Amino acid sequence: MKKGILGLVFGLVLCLVLPLSVQAVIINGSFETGDLTGWAAGGQAGVQSSVVFEGLYAAWIGTVDFNDDDTNDFTGEGGTEGYTNNWISQIINVSGMASLSLYYNYYTWDFAGWDEPGFEIQINGNPVLSINAGDIDTTGDETSLDFTGWQLFTYDLTNYPFDTLTLTIYAGNTGDDIIQSWVYIDAVRLNPIPEPSSILLLALAGGSLLAYRLRHKK
Repeated sequence: MKKGILGLVFGLVLCLVLPLSVQAVIINGSFETGDLTGWAAGGQAGVQSSVVFEGLYAAWIGTVDFNDDDTNDFTGEGGTEGYTNNWISQIINVSGMASLSLYYNYYTWDFAGWDEPGFEIQINGNPVLSINAGDIDTTGDETSLDFTGWQLFTYDLTNYPFDTLTLTIYAGNTGDDIIQSWVYIDAVRLNPIPEPSSILLLALAGGSLLAYRLRHKK
Protein backbone atom coordinates (compact mmCIF):
# COMPACT_ATOMS: atom_id res chain seq x y z
CA MET A 1 0.00 0.00 0.00
CA LYS A 2 2.83 2.34 0.95
CA LYS A 3 4.59 1.77 -2.34
CA GLY A 4 1.35 2.32 -4.23
CA ILE A 5 0.68 5.68 -2.58
CA LEU A 6 4.26 6.87 -3.04
CA GLY A 7 4.20 5.73 -6.66
CA LEU A 8 1.01 7.69 -7.26
CA VAL A 9 2.49 10.80 -5.70
CA PHE A 10 5.69 10.46 -7.73
CA GLY A 11 3.72 9.96 -10.94
CA LEU A 12 1.55 13.02 -10.31
CA VAL A 13 4.60 15.16 -9.59
CA LEU A 14 6.18 14.01 -12.83
CA CYS A 15 3.01 14.96 -14.67
CA LEU A 16 3.33 18.40 -13.14
CA VAL A 17 7.01 18.96 -13.77
CA LEU A 18 7.67 17.47 -17.18
CA PRO A 19 5.24 19.52 -19.28
CA LEU A 20 6.58 22.73 -17.72
CA SER A 21 10.26 21.97 -18.07
CA VAL A 22 10.10 21.63 -21.84
CA GLN A 23 8.78 25.20 -22.12
CA ALA A 24 12.04 26.75 -20.91
CA VAL A 25 13.53 28.09 -24.12
CA ILE A 26 16.47 30.26 -23.09
CA ILE A 27 19.49 28.99 -24.99
CA ASN A 28 22.61 28.48 -22.87
CA GLY A 29 21.17 30.47 -19.98
CA SER A 30 23.84 29.25 -17.56
CA PHE A 31 26.67 29.49 -20.13
CA GLU A 32 27.67 25.90 -19.48
CA THR A 33 28.80 25.50 -23.09
CA GLY A 34 31.83 27.54 -22.02
CA ASP A 35 31.07 30.22 -24.58
CA LEU A 36 28.28 32.57 -25.70
CA THR A 37 26.46 30.03 -27.88
CA GLY A 38 22.85 31.20 -28.29
CA TRP A 39 23.66 34.82 -27.44
CA ALA A 40 24.45 37.79 -29.66
CA ALA A 41 27.31 39.85 -28.24
CA GLY A 42 29.41 42.93 -28.88
CA GLY A 43 32.49 44.64 -27.49
CA GLN A 44 34.12 43.10 -24.43
CA ALA A 45 32.05 40.08 -23.39
CA GLY A 46 32.66 36.39 -22.93
CA VAL A 47 32.50 33.43 -20.56
CA GLN A 48 34.82 32.60 -17.66
CA SER A 49 35.06 30.10 -14.81
CA SER A 50 36.58 32.15 -11.97
CA VAL A 51 33.47 33.93 -10.64
CA VAL A 52 30.29 31.85 -11.00
CA PHE A 53 26.92 31.58 -9.26
CA GLU A 54 26.33 27.93 -10.16
CA GLY A 55 27.84 25.32 -12.44
CA LEU A 56 31.20 25.86 -14.09
CA TYR A 57 30.79 29.08 -16.06
CA ALA A 58 29.29 32.56 -16.01
CA ALA A 59 29.28 35.35 -18.59
CA TRP A 60 31.34 38.53 -18.15
CA ILE A 61 30.58 41.90 -19.74
CA GLY A 62 32.83 44.98 -19.64
CA THR A 63 36.52 45.55 -19.01
CA VAL A 64 37.39 43.08 -16.26
CA ASP A 65 40.27 44.77 -14.42
CA PHE A 66 41.10 43.29 -11.03
CA ASN A 67 44.38 45.22 -10.84
CA ASP A 68 43.03 48.68 -11.75
CA ASP A 69 45.64 48.94 -14.49
CA ASP A 70 43.33 49.71 -17.46
CA THR A 71 43.90 46.19 -18.76
CA ASN A 72 41.29 43.52 -19.33
CA ASP A 73 42.58 40.47 -17.50
CA PHE A 74 40.76 38.13 -19.90
CA THR A 75 41.52 39.72 -23.28
CA GLY A 76 44.41 42.13 -22.77
CA GLU A 77 42.32 44.99 -24.15
CA GLY A 78 42.06 48.46 -22.66
CA GLY A 79 38.73 49.90 -21.58
CA THR A 80 36.23 51.45 -23.95
CA GLU A 81 34.19 54.58 -23.34
CA GLY A 82 30.46 53.88 -23.32
CA TYR A 83 28.91 51.00 -21.37
CA THR A 84 26.62 50.16 -24.31
CA ASN A 85 29.67 49.05 -26.32
CA ASN A 86 29.81 45.84 -24.27
CA TRP A 87 26.74 43.63 -24.28
CA ILE A 88 25.07 40.24 -24.66
CA SER A 89 21.54 39.75 -25.96
CA GLN A 90 18.99 37.06 -26.75
CA ILE A 91 15.45 37.02 -28.18
CA ILE A 92 13.46 34.76 -25.87
CA ASN A 93 10.09 33.03 -26.27
CA VAL A 94 8.23 33.76 -23.03
CA SER A 95 4.79 32.28 -23.76
CA GLY A 96 3.24 30.76 -20.63
CA MET A 97 5.98 32.07 -18.35
CA ALA A 98 5.48 33.83 -15.03
CA SER A 99 8.85 35.57 -14.91
CA LEU A 100 12.38 35.80 -16.25
CA SER A 101 15.19 35.75 -13.71
CA LEU A 102 18.98 35.94 -13.63
CA TYR A 103 21.82 36.45 -11.18
CA TYR A 104 24.30 39.31 -11.52
CA ASN A 105 27.47 40.35 -9.70
CA TYR A 106 28.49 43.92 -10.57
CA TYR A 107 32.07 45.11 -9.95
CA THR A 108 33.60 48.57 -10.16
CA TRP A 109 36.74 50.50 -9.24
CA ASP A 110 34.91 53.75 -10.02
CA PHE A 111 32.92 56.13 -7.81
CA ALA A 112 30.06 58.64 -7.84
CA GLY A 113 29.94 60.86 -10.91
CA TRP A 114 31.33 58.17 -13.21
CA ASP A 115 30.02 55.01 -14.80
CA GLU A 116 26.42 56.19 -14.47
CA PRO A 117 25.35 53.56 -15.24
CA GLY A 118 28.10 50.97 -15.19
CA PHE A 119 25.65 48.09 -15.58
CA GLU A 120 22.20 47.92 -17.14
CA ILE A 121 19.58 45.33 -18.06
CA GLN A 122 17.15 46.21 -20.84
CA ILE A 123 13.96 44.49 -21.99
CA ASN A 124 12.99 45.39 -25.55
CA GLY A 125 15.35 48.36 -25.42
CA ASN A 126 13.91 49.75 -22.17
CA PRO A 127 16.05 49.83 -18.99
CA VAL A 128 14.61 47.67 -16.21
CA LEU A 129 17.69 47.72 -13.93
CA SER A 130 20.53 50.28 -13.89
CA ILE A 131 23.36 50.44 -11.34
CA ASN A 132 25.88 53.28 -11.07
CA ALA A 133 29.40 52.96 -9.69
CA GLY A 134 28.42 55.36 -6.91
CA ASP A 135 25.62 53.04 -5.82
CA ILE A 136 28.11 50.51 -4.44
CA ASP A 137 31.30 52.59 -3.94
CA THR A 138 32.58 52.46 -0.35
CA THR A 139 35.48 54.94 -0.35
CA GLY A 140 34.53 57.85 -2.65
CA ASP A 141 37.48 57.22 -4.94
CA GLU A 142 39.16 54.51 -7.02
CA THR A 143 41.13 52.96 -4.16
CA SER A 144 38.67 50.11 -3.54
CA LEU A 145 37.24 47.39 -5.72
CA ASP A 146 33.53 47.20 -4.85
CA PHE A 147 31.00 44.58 -5.89
CA THR A 148 27.39 43.64 -5.22
CA GLY A 149 27.88 39.94 -4.67
CA TRP A 150 25.47 37.65 -6.50
CA GLN A 151 22.04 39.28 -6.65
CA LEU A 152 18.77 37.95 -8.08
CA PHE A 153 16.95 40.02 -10.70
CA THR A 154 13.39 39.03 -11.66
CA TYR A 155 11.19 40.45 -14.42
CA ASP A 156 7.46 39.80 -14.01
CA LEU A 157 5.80 38.36 -17.15
CA THR A 158 2.29 37.74 -15.84
CA ASN A 159 0.84 40.69 -17.77
CA TYR A 160 3.40 40.75 -20.57
CA PRO A 161 1.49 41.21 -23.87
CA PHE A 162 3.91 39.56 -26.35
CA ASP A 163 5.18 36.06 -27.08
CA THR A 164 8.85 37.10 -27.21
CA LEU A 165 11.14 39.63 -25.59
CA THR A 166 14.67 40.83 -26.23
CA LEU A 167 16.92 40.66 -23.19
CA THR A 168 20.07 42.79 -23.46
CA ILE A 169 22.68 43.24 -20.73
CA TYR A 170 25.32 46.01 -20.82
CA ALA A 171 28.30 46.86 -18.64
CA GLY A 172 31.38 49.06 -18.78
CA ASN A 173 32.51 52.66 -18.54
CA THR A 174 30.45 55.82 -18.91
CA GLY A 175 32.24 59.11 -19.45
CA ASP A 176 35.79 57.75 -19.80
CA ASP A 177 37.73 54.61 -20.73
CA ILE A 178 39.56 54.08 -17.43
CA ILE A 179 38.74 52.90 -13.89
CA GLN A 180 36.67 49.96 -14.96
CA SER A 181 33.22 48.56 -14.29
CA TRP A 182 32.03 45.12 -15.35
CA VAL A 183 29.47 42.47 -14.47
CA TYR A 184 29.15 38.70 -14.27
CA ILE A 185 25.85 37.08 -15.33
CA ASP A 186 24.66 33.55 -14.55
CA ALA A 187 21.56 31.33 -14.31
CA VAL A 188 19.29 33.16 -16.77
CA ARG A 189 15.97 31.33 -16.47
CA LEU A 190 12.27 31.35 -17.33
CA ASN A 191 9.86 30.45 -14.55
CA PRO A 192 6.60 28.97 -15.90
CA ILE A 193 3.00 29.60 -14.86
CA PRO A 194 1.53 26.30 -13.58
CA GLU A 195 -1.41 25.20 -15.70
CA PRO A 196 -4.74 24.64 -13.86
CA SER A 197 -4.57 20.92 -14.56
CA SER A 198 -1.06 20.81 -13.11
CA ILE A 199 -2.19 22.62 -9.97
CA LEU A 200 -4.97 20.04 -9.57
CA LEU A 201 -2.48 17.20 -9.96
CA LEU A 202 -0.25 18.73 -7.32
CA ALA A 203 -3.22 19.10 -4.96
CA LEU A 204 -4.17 15.46 -5.55
CA ALA A 205 -0.62 14.40 -4.87
CA GLY A 206 -0.56 16.34 -1.61
CA GLY A 207 -3.96 14.94 -0.60
CA SER A 208 -2.84 11.38 -1.29
CA LEU A 209 0.29 11.83 0.78
CA LEU A 210 -1.67 13.36 3.66
CA ALA A 211 -4.22 10.51 3.59
CA TYR A 212 -1.42 7.96 3.70
CA ARG A 213 0.21 9.65 6.69
CA LEU A 214 -3.08 9.84 8.61
CA ARG A 215 -3.77 6.16 7.95
CA HIS A 216 -0.23 5.27 8.90
CA LYS A 217 -0.59 7.07 12.26
CA LYS A 218 -3.81 5.16 13.01
